[in-house]
Amino acid sequence: MLKVFARSIFSFMAVMLLLSVVNIGCSSRHLDQNQKDILEQSEKNATEQNQKTVISAKPEGMSIFTVIEFEDLEYPTLAASIRLPFRVGPNNTVVLAGEHAYLTTERHLHVIDVSLPQRPSYLTSLEFPKAIGKVLASGDHLVLTTTQEFHLVDISQPSAPVLEFTGHLPQLHAIKDLDVLEEHLYVMGENDSLYIFYAPRGHAQLVKTVELSPRWWLFSPKAVPPNVQQVEASKLERLPSGISKALRSQRGFLQLRSGKNQKVRASPHCLVIEQVQNPMRSAQCDLLIYSAYTKGYDEQQKNEARFKYIFGKDFPTGGGTVAVELYYVGAEGLHHLKAKEENDPLKTKEGMTLTRGKPKIAYAVSAGEMHQITQYPPETIVLNDKQLELPVGPVTDFQILDGLLYVVSANGFFSIRSLITVKEYFQGDDAQFLSVTPLQANRPISLAVGKGFAYVLATPED
Repeated sequence: MLKVFARSIFSFMAVMLLLSVVNIGCSSRHLDQNQKDILEQSEKNATEQNQKTVISAKPEGMSIFTVIEFEDLEYPTLAASIRLPFRVGPNNTVVLAGEHAYLTTERHLHVIDVSLPQRPSYLTSLEFPKAIGKVLASGDHLVLTTTQEFHLVDISQPSAPVLEFTGHLPQLHAIKDLDVLEEHLYVMGENDSLYIFYAPRGHAQLVKTVELSPRWWLFSPKAVPPNVQQVEASKLERLPSGISKALRSQRGFLQLRSGKNQKVRASPHCLVIEQVQNPMRSAQCDLLIYSAYTKGYDEQQKNEARFKYIFGKDFPTGGGTVAVELYYVGAEGLHHLKAKEENDPLKTKEGMTLTRGKPKIAYAVSAGEMHQITQYPPETIVLNDKQLELPVGPVTDFQILDGLLYVVSANGFFSIRSLITVKEYFQGDDAQFLSVTPLQANRPISLAVGKGFAYVLATPED
């Protein structure tokens, strides 16, 4: 009896143990499946979240680097753009050096490979302890400014820029502007002095200080560097007499802000200054363009008569002369668009229709990596007949290259206009306004121009 009972108890316990093992196995498999399902769902959610991050193009707290292709000068196109997660200020700039574009934001220098401009590639960023502004290229170095210092950055390896030298003005005077010419830095102080540094190999040494004349206007390099000539402005002369000699010398001008704090852009043959007075109407124009004709011209009397008509007095030509062109970006752009619209079969009754540009490809930089992003639909702008000027806004930057003037305006427009010689000017030829291109919604800050492409640093619209 006891043996039977023992065998029964043993059998019962064996069955219960077997059932427990089976249940544990099933529970384990069920738990594993649940964990797998949770993990797969988490990965799916993470992937979806990453996809949302990658495709989002909302421009909060960002700056925009845009590549514009203009091999067809009448029809520029937006080739590409890169959004950077760094704020840009009014003093930040972009400069082109070789196959790389270098741009500054509030406290960073950024390097972008533009060897294939249609496919720009973000390389790296270099952070500075204080806010930085203007950047210029000089050989294997960049020069960057702050309000109190200037930095020399070695870019012999563009993907690994190195801060090599930091300098400042005597008595720590604040810096107003800076330009580079060959191996010299020309630093304008807020104390109305020009400091000239020799900086051949990444280290700067002060070699000369120039006290500014009370009526100084522009600086032109002299034949023997690093000396400069101050072109003085006169209340009695619409055209300063020193500008003719400086233009005909073809030494150009330093691209330092004028005595009236105007931006200056120069080539050996032209000088362009922003926001000056129209000498004929005492009205504000966008840009004033000077150009020189250096050889003798057999219609000298006609030239002098035309100058007298424009400026109200005689100007000695001395074997050459200076032509003055007034440039109204908005008015010329509107005239250009109206002429194109008259031949446009899709002209609307509401008025001229402009469509904001949309880059062919757009990227965003996040955590040091560049990702392709989708874009919002482009905005359409309708201009009615009552609008007298194209709403391009004030000029924010402009550059000269190969006889052409390139301009960006505050409301996000890019314009191209030809520059004419003095001979063409006095023969009655007109400069041609070649194109005006709406960019994506942004405010351009700085412009750099290369062969067939322009590079714009902008801040997104609010």
